[in-house]
Amino acid sequence: MLSSPGTREHAAMQTVRLGRTNAQVSVAGLGCGGHSRLGMARGADAHQAASIVRRALDLGVTFIDTARAYGTEEAVREGIAGRRDQVFLSTKASPLGREGALISADDLTRSLEGSLRRLGTDRVDVFHLHGVSPQHYDHCAEVLVPELQRQRAAGKLRFLGITEHFGADTGHAMLARALADDAFDVVMVGFNLVNPCARARIFPLTLARDVGTLIMFAVRRQLSDPAALREAV
Repeated sequence: MLSSPGTREHAAMQTVRLGRTNAQVSVAGLGCGGHSRLGMARGADAHQAASIVRRALDLGVTFIDTARAYGTEEAVREGIAGRRDQVFLSTKASPLGREGALISADDLTRSLEGSLRRLGTDRVDVFHLHGVSPQHYDHCAEVLVPELQRQRAAGKLRFLGITEHFGADTGHAMLARALADDAFDVVMVGFNLVNPCARARIFPLTLARDVGTLIMFAVRRQLSDPAALREAV
């Protein structure tokens, strides 16, 4: 339940235990990507975007998710300034570089360190391999996961995460493999009225392994566009 605009008063935000991270986080998190990117995709500047982050914190949101690719890490830094201890902070890196080639372990570390600089923190709570397709999973498991484990040991991240490339993997094949390997503490899965199959294919696996589960694409623009909805279905 959100408070009226212009006030910091709010009903207590519901929280949930994020799987085996044991972190208590707000049920509603602030996603800093998508088609809006905190308004920056539509002309807002970083200061305006940071005000959205601050407002979310005022309303009791404690989970914030961003990524290098979103271009919102600096805005998040400004928004959480002086309040880092109130936030469970999530960011990401794609397993693919700018030319579409798979990145190396060193590339991944540089991406993580760049995110830390932009976020103004010495560690993130969860660092995701982002938008992983089934054909790229072996590289992630064999090359990138061991590097993330090394960076976790060095104190630069607390938990390992992975997100799927939902539009091209609507059956969640990659996540099924990742959960079987049991290397990840948190996963991000597409789940909505158009495609609710994660309820049968993914949620039983995350529950059995006590893996924290984040929902993306919860609300689809297609639901307000009949032609797009027909195409998706």
